[in-house]
Amino acid sequence: MLTLIAVVSSAGGAGRSTVTAHLAASLAQASHPVAVLELDSQNSIGVLLGLRETCAAGVLSASVAPDGWNSVLCETPAHVPLLPAGRSEAASLRAIGEWLRQDTGGLRRQLDALGLPDGARVFIDTQRLPDVIAQAAVAEADFVLGVVPVTTTGYVTLPDLIAACAGRAQIVPNLAAGNSPLNNDLLHLIQARAGDAVLPLRLHRDDAIGTAAASGQPLGSAGQGSQAALDVTQLVAWLLHATTLQDAMPDTGSRA
Repeated sequence: MLTLIAVVSSAGGAGRSTVTAHLAASLAQASHPVAVLELDSQNSIGVLLGLRETCAAGVLSASVAPDGWNSVLCETPAHVPLLPAGRSEAASLRAIGEWLRQDTGGLRRQLDALGLPDGARVFIDTQRLPDVIAQAAVAEADFVLGVVPVTTTGYVTLPDLIAACAGRAQIVPNLAAGNSPLNNDLLHLIQARAGDAVLPLRLHRDDAIGTAAASGQPLGSAGQGSQAALDVTQLVAWLLHATTLQDAMPDTGSRA
């Protein structure tokens, strides 16, 4: 059985694609079965996973039907199987959104048909909420990870994220800066507003993120020993524990 993890945000520039790529690469590096489904029309996550060029065809392309996702599934240098978004147009995005609205369970069914290893964690990189496709991913996901930048925009849009996810999102503060009083104040406001939904960790601003992206290497390799690499390692450990616990719970017919 696959575990679907939707990575979402309600603020632009939150870093959800970057967080998705580094989490997936870290799990692959530790030999955990993992894959990424890119439902973000920016079509950029392949580069973060080490591909030299963006993918022309993908799951959001007009030429690729949902039952044809096998044709665009690709391996990346980070050893993370990727279903890229590909180049898309407004019409194809509307069509995908309509399919997801009408075909409840369709997203999971298409992912199950790919033959990914049993127990694989599939990260779903989404567009900014309240995008229709992102909301459909949230509805089908077993687990929702909300990436909230420690910025004024992140704080202001946090209620939108909580509402769009019906309170299911586990929130990870991103772009934290421990030496900034303003940043620390914003972090405290975010924690006060979201309460127990905020994870007991944060992802810091770090030059290692840019270095890893530029080199096309996993953060654990390109930024070994950096604060960012440590942050991602801690988040991976937390996510493994949380999703393992969830998998062990009896199926009650509703998402946690």
